[in-house]
Amino acid sequence: MLRGFAHFAALSALALTLETSPAQSSYQPATPAADQSAQIFRQLRQDWARNLHDKNIEASVAAFTPDADFVQPDGSVVHGAAALRKLYETIIATYDSDLAFTSDHTDIAADQATDSGTWREVLAERATGKRQLLTGSYRTIYHHTADGRWLIARQEWTAGPAAPIALNLDPHPSIALTFDDLPTAGSLPPDTNRTKILTALATELKTAHLEGTYGFINALKLENDPDAQQALHVWLDSGMNIGSHTWSHISITDHPAEIFEQEIAKNEPALETYAQTRDWRWFRYPFLWEGDTLDKRRAVRNYLAAHRYRVAQVTLDFEDYAWNDAYGRCVARQDTASIDWLKQSYLATAREYITLGREEQIIAFGHEVPNVMLLHGTPFTTLMLPELLDLLRSEGFTFDALADIEKDPVYSMDPDAALRHGGTLPDQFIDARHLTYPPFHPKPFDRLKSICQ
Repeated sequence: MLRGFAHFAALSALALTLETSPAQSSYQPATPAADQSAQIFRQLRQDWARNLHDKNIEASVAAFTPDADFVQPDGSVVHGAAALRKLYETIIATYDSDLAFTSDHTDIAADQATDSGTWREVLAERATGKRQLLTGSYRTIYHHTADGRWLIARQEWTAGPAAPIALNLDPHPSIALTFDDLPTAGSLPPDTNRTKILTALATELKTAHLEGTYGFINALKLENDPDAQQALHVWLDSGMNIGSHTWSHISITDHPAEIFEQEIAKNEPALETYAQTRDWRWFRYPFLWEGDTLDKRRAVRNYLAAHRYRVAQVTLDFEDYAWNDAYGRCVARQDTASIDWLKQSYLATAREYITLGREEQIIAFGHEVPNVMLLHGTPFTTLMLPELLDLLRSEGFTFDALADIEKDPVYSMDPDAALRHGGTLPDQFIDARHLTYPPFHPKPFDRLKSICQ
């Protein structure tokens, strides 16, 4: 079994099933376009990976030259298409793999190219469902054929796999839901308003016995907007709570600490007016960014502590807001097929990133912690909330209050690092400690931007 495991780990290092990205924060920065050669080899890895993930053995073997060598971790060599096919047949029957590569260097010379870098893989044993994270480095040598294709001539395992990290998830995790950007999150579809949206959202939460759920407000959105004001009254009258998200959703990365602190202070009159005697001294950083310099991060942290705020940290985030504008366009077009796709992709992305966030906790802290999920009070998330709650229940989650969840000692920890894009609490610790993320599929942002246009 150990030898088979090593074979599979080496085999998996052939392909890229998932895009690599530095973090899973609530903001996903744009990446520069790769040059043409880099795009070619990225596409080769993606195509190979798709075949590996789908267990398409013939297509996988066809990515090699007929006389290719595959160098295993112990130095032994699998040579030629027939031997590779046999290896695939044996190992794919035992394991499922999600793999990501970070290509550090690609060198092209005439009809040969060398691609090298690091890999990370979540390996699942099919019989038991047990999952492990493995990491290592690789080198792939490609040959350019007479008919214009790049095929793998030699695959080498240059380091690793390192000792695996067991990703054993708690069968009964707990969670608190939170909602950002109240009272006017996202654009509105035709024939609705903010009061209707927050009424529906609060009603769904009450039906699920989730009174006391926190929504984080930007008071700028209340100015000269009776609909927004009424919506926030409805939220609170339904038994929900509010906290601070700065006055205008300001970015700490783009402003000095003093300006950021002024935005926190400017939000307080609305919090006091609407929340009255309720505990509103919870603060959610916009974009989950906590400071791109240590001086800035520490200054704002000290300000929040001095003014008796608690930071409402997040462990689970799948950027639910990204579906809302597309939903509004599709409603306007009455495109039911596209709306169905939006619903399916929303839930599929939520499911994957819930698992990802939980596995990140094991990597960052050594164990899972009680969860806080970041959502937004948008029309589409409101529509999808019953199904999202069903998804969470199917994963074994029980629901709790934010204050009770964040009593866990992990929530008092501070990575004390300058992080330009911040992220969830596990994100921050992984980045600060230079740990390795599990592989993940990119969210469908491109299609969300283009659908129903």
